[in-house]
Amino acid sequence: MEKEIFVSVVKSNKSENNVWAVAITGEEQPSAHCKSAYKAMRYMFLLKKLTGLYISGDSLSQLSQEIARIKAEKVSEEASVETVGAAQEPVEEPKPKRKPRTKKNQESAAVPM
Repeated sequence: MEKEIFVSVVKSNKSENNVWAVAITGEEQPSAHCKSAYKAMRYMFLLKKLTGLYISGDSLSQLSQEIARIKAEKVSEEASVETVGAAQEPVEEPKPKRKPRTKKNQESAAVPM
């Protein structure tokens, strides 16, 4: 059996989020636990460079799909925020022009000594 690098989704006991476990086939403990699919993919390629093992094609496609899904969610969130912001953004009205100052009489302007 040839060893290869694979990834699996595990449930975190600290939160409700899923964690990606990167491991090598035949080893009992995973090499690392990553909070995001992007970081798990980066770690898989680092392991590949360090060990010279192949990456499982299924794991790579699973991570790629997850990263694409997250990117699509971010784009849709940004688009919805922009449309809501544009609808609620007040229209700037030009400031009213100030009237020129009137000259004060010399009596009121003079400072008593």
